[in-house]
Amino acid sequence: MNYPKISIITVCFNMEKYIEQTIQSVLSQEYPNLEYIIVDGKSKDNTMNIVNKYKNKISKVISEPDNGMYHAIDKGIKASSGDIIAWINADDCYFPWTLQTVAFFFENNNNINWISGMSAFLDENRNLTSIYTHAGAKSSKAIANGWHRDGVYGYLQQESMFWRRDLYFQSGGLNVKYKFAGDFELWTKFALKSDLVSVSIPLGAFMKRSTGLSIGSRQKYLYEIEQICECKKKYPSILWRVSKNQMFIYLLRFLTLKKTRLIYYSYTKREFLIKSIRRSVCLNSLSELRYEFLFKK
Repeated sequence: MNYPKISIITVCFNMEKYIEQTIQSVLSQEYPNLEYIIVDGKSKDNTMNIVNKYKNKISKVISEPDNGMYHAIDKGIKASSGDIIAWINADDCYFPWTLQTVAFFFENNNNINWISGMSAFLDENRNLTSIYTHAGAKSSKAIANGWHRDGVYGYLQQESMFWRRDLYFQSGGLNVKYKFAGDFELWTKFALKSDLVSVSIPLGAFMKRSTGLSIGSRQKYLYEIEQICECKKKYPSILWRVSKNQMFIYLLRFLTLKKTRLIYYSYTKREFLIKSIRRSVCLNSLSELRYEFLFKK
């Protein structure tokens, strides 16, 4: 197998509590053609001392003031040279198989430009708390319209995203004026250029933190999403506009079917296959929706 060059960007600012395990999740895979770039916003804690422990395995370290997270990510991407690009935040992590699997999918499917794995979540102690087992449909129209958000189809998970270099620059890349929802806006631009292909295994895990940017600044995050979606068709139908009950929204997602591409492991052929199939936009199986109801506080 050929190993395409994969560029991974991690941005950080005062992340001494979390960053070491994130770095380890990238480097421990020993992917033979990895470019790992860390962009630090001039941290004032022990973050850079931790980064420097791994300096001989990190391709580039940039430590200087920046104008926010997305400015730092864009800086890292522009400093990269990989054929495939992703960023992983300084508290999230990859799984041991992630980079080898991503390389295999891109190397063997020239018509794939952008992939997303199953959603997975960690708590603040890095315990894996859940993996959604349903590879929800992610149509280009829905993403471009901004329907993959709270109250509609549910958010796309950034830490499981990987894409070809050309897609980033052809789409215009991150709009650094956004401080909270820059990734959301980037996906809407990607969707105008290429289909998002779902992968039926997890590739990255998101840490749910009480001090996380999108949680601690939720109102600002939602305000930016409203700005991004201002000139788009806001809802697929009137049902979504009037829906207030979360369980009803889950049910609507489960009943909404779209035809999109899926990479799935065939146990009979013992290989990953890609097909365009109609399936629900929901990220939960029916049994998981039942658990959501039973365990809802």
